[in-house]
Amino acid sequence: MTIHSQSGRELELKLAIPDGTMDTILRPVAPQALSTQPPRKRREVTTYFDTQDRALAQRGVSLRVRCTEGKNVQTLKADHRDGVAADRAEWEWRTDHGQPDLALLRQTGIANDLPSTIELVQILTTDINRTRSILELRDGTVVEAVLDEGIIIAGDRRETVRELELELRKGDPASIYRLALAMHASAPLTIVHESKAARGYRLRSGGVSGARKAAHIVLTPEQSAAEAFGRIVASSLGHLLTNRTAALSGDAEGVHQMRVAIRRLRAALALFKPHIEPNATSRFEAELRRIGQIFGEARDWDVFCLQLLPNALAAGDAAEWWNFLEPPATARREAAHRRVAHEIHAPEFTSLAIGLAAWAEQGRAGCHLLGDANMARPIEELCPKLLSRLEHKVERRGPHIERRSDIQRHALRKALKKLRYGIDFVAAVYPRKSVRSYLRACKKLQQVLGDINDAVAGTALANRLAEDSRPDLAPAVGALATLLERQRAEAVRRLPKRWQAFSAQPHFWT
Repeated sequence: MTIHSQSGRELELKLAIPDGTMDTILRPVAPQALSTQPPRKRREVTTYFDTQDRALAQRGVSLRVRCTEGKNVQTLKADHRDGVAADRAEWEWRTDHGQPDLALLRQTGIANDLPSTIELVQILTTDINRTRSILELRDGTVVEAVLDEGIIIAGDRRETVRELELELRKGDPASIYRLALAMHASAPLTIVHESKAARGYRLRSGGVSGARKAAHIVLTPEQSAAEAFGRIVASSLGHLLTNRTAALSGDAEGVHQMRVAIRRLRAALALFKPHIEPNATSRFEAELRRIGQIFGEARDWDVFCLQLLPNALAAGDAAEWWNFLEPPATARREAAHRRVAHEIHAPEFTSLAIGLAAWAEQGRAGCHLLGDANMARPIEELCPKLLSRLEHKVERRGPHIERRSDIQRHALRKALKKLRYGIDFVAAVYPRKSVRSYLRACKKLQQVLGDINDAVAGTALANRLAEDSRPDLAPAVGALATLLERQRAEAVRRLPKRWQAFSAQPHFWT
């Protein structure tokens, strides 16, 4: 029997707390808060349900029944993580029992595509000691701060929970990020991008989260440039954080996608650079470049170990030598992945993500600290100049491409990536057909430039192995360099045709 129902939206930032700081984590809030209500403590036992084939999870929703002080609440959530914080659609009902009432789901549009009859099973349980505090900040923003400590139980597997949730009740979303930065300065926090339900599903399956590509960004022509910038940054941060678990597990694609996300963030700064505040832009750009180099090294060794060497071995004409390269290359790759893991866990990584989110969010609210007055104009009006500026950098580097050095071609490749990402960001503003044609030519040119770069980088990495007091690797390095040079020369031969096809594309944005 339904006692109460409600629907709304929830903006929530979740942060893992270091051991030993649960009792002190809220102390840095005091200077920023006008008042706080006394904290309320209670135990919450929550059971999550789904079908045997995970029909709800596959649709991005979770269904749970939570028991608190003898009262049951059924909740359906649609999880949308397009940034550092979660932005969710949520439906909630009071019930008299601990099992889900399927009839309630029919009240929500999100459940319309479910089968007419479904059989639910218990997937996981969370047992959490929760402390809630209501914080009223000086700008009038009201935040619910929740400290959770407990466990997630999925079958015979368990995972400890020790985290802080900051949920916006009223006011400016940017204030949540500034509040988090104040707390992070006191105790190093880590952004938690997986919900408890997602972690429970992962525990139950015994697997790890798979790598994910960037989500499509939907903009409208009349949106302000500030709003567009905020959405682009939020999406790119979401892409970065979504792949964190996969990268930490050693998954090469997870590392690759985090590197792509870093490049997309840099591309967003490059696209809007004429109109966003230069000092903040410069600092964010420098930090993104620094961590991008760490991820880039790991990606280079992934390509070397998982693509270049296997392809060379398949060629067969010098396989007996290339086998000598695999052990030291694998050791280098593992060391690079350890540096990636260290970076992900470092306080600077959290500071960067929250700081970028706060900066972009205040721009979405119209704050002048983001940039100049042009950021208030519709994005459709700014796009032509913004894209033409990136395209001009590509055009300067492209003519007579067959006679340019590999360093110059690499510069072209980087400029082309920024242009491609810039187009990806604002593609929804333009007719799909014209954008698709331009991007197709762009990607083909980018592919051949990537083949050249892989061959050049592969030779450089092989030489690094030989320099590690390993003169015995010289024949293997020579054999690999010979093979990679043939591949590079073949790619260079294809380059003029790809450049001509790209140059012939009309500039759909002008």
